[in-house]
Amino acid sequence: MKVTIEEIDSDQAEALCRSITNDLPDYFGIPSANEQYFTGVRHCKNLAAKIDDQYVGLLSLNFPYPNNSNIYWMAVLKNHQAEGIGHQLIEEACKLAKKQNANSMTVETLSPEESDKNYLKTYHFYQSLEFKPLITIKPEGYHWNMVYMVKQLHLHKI
Repeated sequence: MKVTIEEIDSDQAEALCRSITNDLPDYFGIPSANEQYFTGVRHCKNLAAKIDDQYVGLLSLNFPYPNNSNIYWMAVLKNHQAEGIGHQLIEEACKLAKKQNANSMTVETLSPEESDKNYLKTYHFYQSLEFKPLITIKPEGYHWNMVYMVKQLHLHKI
């Protein structure tokens, strides 16, 4: 199985985000939040994982500050999880972020203290890729604690 990662446009990103969201109701169960994601990915750099002619994963990256990249949205279709596709998406996102001179990458996910089995997998996935917990917050209107994680990107100056 050969996976390729390519940058896609905003229309493709929104369609892929909708498709993957529908495939993962245990992760994306808040319709109003999903609508925000569908619109939000349109304003990001979008990397898609493709097997043959089918897109199976999406990572949407934004740049809130010149020195920081942020994973706005990321997921892989259920039948293709645990195949290394997420790792490849992160690797390509790191390359893209470094080209933009970002020296860190952040991501927000459900805090491990919430003990949600799906999001514990997500938390451990990011930990395995050198993301470290930075701060736990409870956004206004949320019932859950969220954790921001950060990964330092090593820029090689020439």
